[in-house]
Amino acid sequence: MKPYTFLAIGPANPEADQAWLASPYVDRVCRQQMAATNGKRLGSRIFGIGLDSFALALRTLLPSVPGPYLANNPWIGAALRLTGRRNFVVTGVYAEPASRSWKILRRLIGEAAVVTLSESEAGPWNAAGGRASAVLYGNTFDYPERQPSSELHIFVGGTSDRDRQMIEALEAEVLASDEPVRLTLATGESAGETVSNGNVVSRPGRLSPSEFGALLSTATVAFLPLRDGTRAAGHMVLVGALESGLPVGVTPSRGMTEYTKGPAIKVCAPDKPLLPQLRRIAEWADGQDESIRSFWREVFSREAYIDRVGRALDSARL
Repeated sequence: MKPYTFLAIGPANPEADQAWLASPYVDRVCRQQMAATNGKRLGSRIFGIGLDSFALALRTLLPSVPGPYLANNPWIGAALRLTGRRNFVVTGVYAEPASRSWKILRRLIGEAAVVTLSESEAGPWNAAGGRASAVLYGNTFDYPERQPSSELHIFVGGTSDRDRQMIEALEAEVLASDEPVRLTLATGESAGETVSNGNVVSRPGRLSPSEFGALLSTATVAFLPLRDGTRAAGHMVLVGALESGLPVGVTPSRGMTEYTKGPAIKVCAPDKPLLPQLRRIAEWADGQDESIRSFWREVFSREAYIDRVGRALDSARL
């Protein structure tokens, strides 16, 4: 199998690039570094990730950026097809079946192979005539190790497919608690803080990736209140929490089914009070930091993910 040129959007990441180059699957990396924050410009993804993907695809027309290509975002694959490329593989779908985005991606990516991040993403893609296989996501964010804390500190982070009603219910439980609790909602809202009975609900506002990781590491448990869906939403926060040594509570979602494995990832019942469930998870994890991090290294690190992607490429003869 000829090695791929790895295509990515975002700031330079020498550690990630070197990890891919150290594998037998990639011999070049090409990044579009001047990328839109959160994939948007002027409030539009078309002017954000759309233009960034197209700019990256145009660079593949240069002799110095040869194929085949491994695109780490499906919109890069769509842009490659628009510039006449056919020799590419895409990782991820990140769209619900039958949505406008999914239909556009399905039409443009066509018969090119896709490595999805959940079986629930691969199934509809294959049913619509595509070629997809699923692997577990993994990454190494270099987040700090969890800091010791005497209080229960719940961290909710990210925006994709988060259940707002569930977040509001947890917030109400925290503010009414008889025992001190801190809840951090790093969900993209305006900064602010609410205090009641010694309990604190903090909204830090927009954070850089390093700020996000630093704040996550001060918590005792991470929580993913997810709407049920087929795309793998929440997996980046889950992986980052495990890297820091935090346990994770997650509500049922088809897109996250394969990720609820190992003792540090617990499924929470959304129809029952959430705070007692998260308290029990945090109590179980007391003193388990290194075993959680060991589990992350074995299953959810960047190297583990690269190995899984490579085996998917090999098995599919892509």
